[in-house]
Amino acid sequence: MKVWINIIAVITLVATIVAGKMYWNQRIEAEGVARPTQISSLSASASSNNWKSNTKNLPASLVEKLEKAEQTGKPVKLVIVGSQDTSTASNAWPAQLEKKLNDTYGSAVEVEVQEYKDKNSLEFVREKLYEKVIEAKPDVLLFEPFLANDNGTVGITNTLDNINLIMTHINENVDDLVTIIQPSHPIYHAVNYPKEADQLKAFAEKHDFEYVNHWSQWPNSNSESLLSYLTESKTAPSEKGNNAWAKALELYFTNSK
Repeated sequence: MKVWINIIAVITLVATIVAGKMYWNQRIEAEGVARPTQISSLSASASSNNWKSNTKNLPASLVEKLEKAEQTGKPVKLVIVGSQDTSTASNAWPAQLEKKLNDTYGSAVEVEVQEYKDKNSLEFVREKLYEKVIEAKPDVLLFEPFLANDNGTVGITNTLDNINLIMTHINENVDDLVTIIQPSHPIYHAVNYPKEADQLKAFAEKHDFEYVNHWSQWPNSNSESLLSYLTESKTAPSEKGNNAWAKALELYFTNSK
C-alpha cells in the first residue's frame, strides 16, 4: 500500500513541476509578445510628435492650431487666395505646397485655393469677392493681394487701403484667423514695384500679419534670368517660377530645404 502511495506522490510531484514549467513558459511568451507592442506604441507616439520639428518657422498661433487638429482630428483649413499667380492648375505652386503639407502633416491640414484671375484689389473689393473667402471659413489665410495687377493702375496707397478693407471684412466674420501675406511675382527691371513690396511688408507687420517673401528663391529683378521664371506675357510665374515660389513656402511651412 505504501508503495502505491509513494508512486502516486511521485506522479503528483512530476505533474506539478510540468504544470509549473508550462505556466512560466506561457508567461514568458506572453511577455515576449507584449514587449514589441509596447515599443510599437511608443514609436507611434514619438512619430506623431515628429511634425513639430517642421514648425520652427511658423507663428505660435498656427502651431497651436496644428496641435489642436492632432488632438481633435479636425483639420486646419488653409485657404489660399490671390490673382492668376495663385493658380489652381495641378502644377502650380499651391498644388505643390498642398502635397508638401500633406506629406508633412498628413490629414491635419486641408487646403482650398481661390484664384481670381486678372483681378486687382479694387475689383476684388467692388465685387465683394472677400465674401467667398468668408464662406470658406479658413483657419489660416495665405493671401497674395494682387500687388502685381495693381502695379501702375491702382497705386500702392489704394492697394493698402483695399487690403485693409478686405481684411477688416474677413476678420469681422472669421474668428481666430491666422493671416499670412505674400507679394505677387517679381517684375523684371521694375523700379517702384520692389518699393511697393516693401510697403506691403510694413503693412503686414503693422497689422500683426505674417509676411512671407518668396522672392528670396527667385533671380534678382534686374537679372535677365528672371524672364524664364515668368510666362511669356510676364503676368504670372512659369514652371520655374512656380517651383521657386513653392520652395520658399515649403521652407516656411515645413522647415524643409
